[in-house]
Amino acid sequence: MTQTQQEVVRVTDPAVARALRQNTSFLGQFLQPRSPSEVAPRLDMAANLAHHHARKLADLGLLFEAKREGGKVFYQLAAPEFRVPSDLLPPGEEGGNGTADLRDLSAAFLHAYERSWGRMHTGEEDVYGFGDREHPARPQPLPDAPAAEPYPTHLDALTLRLTPERYQRLARAMSALLDEAAEGIREGGQPCTVAVLAFQGVPGAEAENFRGISRRTDSFLGAPTA
Repeated sequence: MTQTQQEVVRVTDPAVARALRQNTSFLGQFLQPRSPSEVAPRLDMAANLAHHHARKLADLGLLFEAKREGGKVFYQLAAPEFRVPSDLLPPGEEGGNGTADLRDLSAAFLHAYERSWGRMHTGEEDVYGFGDREHPARPQPLPDAPAAEPYPTHLDALTLRLTPERYQRLARAMSALLDEAAEGIREGGQPCTVAVLAFQGVPGAEAENFRGISRRTDSFLGAPTA
């Protein structure tokens, strides 16, 4: 029987969950049927390596063979959405939830930050602001001059005391901005990552000793060029 793409696949095997996490960029190329040879140049991979990856991921059930044409095998994602139980890859495990997310995000941001740093304008600076309930840390204005690159890195971190209800409302509102950003997918351009990170605690300090408000801006964003 010919296999077709499912709407959702639920993952119950840790090996499949690891492969899903480790190969997201590769898997994302197969939303529609594609030959590994077609995908390889997009990811700067050798064609034989792309075929090897595709066969391996098909064996794990993440891809399936959609068709064959002219001697080429075309693979497709088993589903556009995979659901993985949170306890299948616990945080303490290498590559587990949280551990791999932050490692990959941190490494990618550092790489981009180093690129922006190398192109930075003279006079740009990191900004640390402090405040309390009566005098909150003020938002820092971004540089007036245009950015030195089309996709500059941008970090804006705020630490303050919140009730559980207020915390959840803010986190959901920030995620809603990502939903809005996704509406621009047809605009073209280069791959970019915009991340929302919210957690209880104070970076580099004991939470119980934190009394005020702090704001850190480390951005190469600059003024709009339009």
